[in-house]
Order: sequence, then structure tokens, then C-alpha cells
Amino acid sequence: MVGMCRRTGRPLDGWNHVVQSMDDILTTAVGERVERRRYGAGADGLLDRPMTPQSLMDVYVTVVRALAPRTINGHQYGEPRFDLVRMVPRAAGPDGAMMLELVGLYYPRGHLGDFTVFETAHHEVTR
Repeated sequence: MVGMCRRTGRPLDGWNHVVQSMDDILTTAVGERVERRRYGAGADGLLDRPMTPQSLMDVYVTVVRALAPRTINGHQYGEPRFDLVRMVPRAAGPDGAMMLELVGLYYPRGHLGDFTVFETAHHEVTR
């Protein structure tokens, strides 16, 4: 699948396109997109909360739900080219930002329903 880099406007494909897609999903508020109201992560309610085991679990659930591939009313949501296997929280920086390492399987043709070719991949998300 070939897309466009949101920073440069150049063609973007492969794992880099998946990373951009995941970043976009996780930083978009649910309801923000017209005609695609269920797109996004809904992470706004998690910002500025104390980092307790419950709030960390809320982050995990939010990420899993946002990235899970699904079809609703004919619209595709989530990221079908990435199957999340593990999330590893990293220590927050001095500014309070939290970093998650997302580890999973990258399926280059997952958007076509072909899950025969895959490789292990990881991406660090900071928010």
C-alpha cells in the first residue's frame, strides 16, 4: 500500500506507512473526523492523569482498541498490517510524557487480507 508522507508529501509505503498510520490513529480523538466518527484512539481522557496501575491499563485498552482492525458501516478502522503482541511502558520524561514501545507482527499485505508473510516490528510512541 502506497500513501503519502504527511510531512514531505512524498510517496510512503511499507513499515514507514504503517508507523505513520498508527501515529495518526493514536493521536486523533474519537469523533474528530467527519464521516469517520469512530476513527482514532480517544486518548484525550487519559492525559494528565496520575500514572497508576489502573490508568496504565486504561492506556493499554485504548491502544489495543484503536489499532484493532474492524469494519463499521463499510468503513475500515484500525491498522490491519500490524498485529499488536506486546506493549512495554517506558519511564516518563521530565515533562511527564509517557513512552510506549509497541511490539508486534507487521504484515506487508495485511490490508489485502494476506497474512502469510510477516516480520516482527516495533514502534515507540511518545505522548
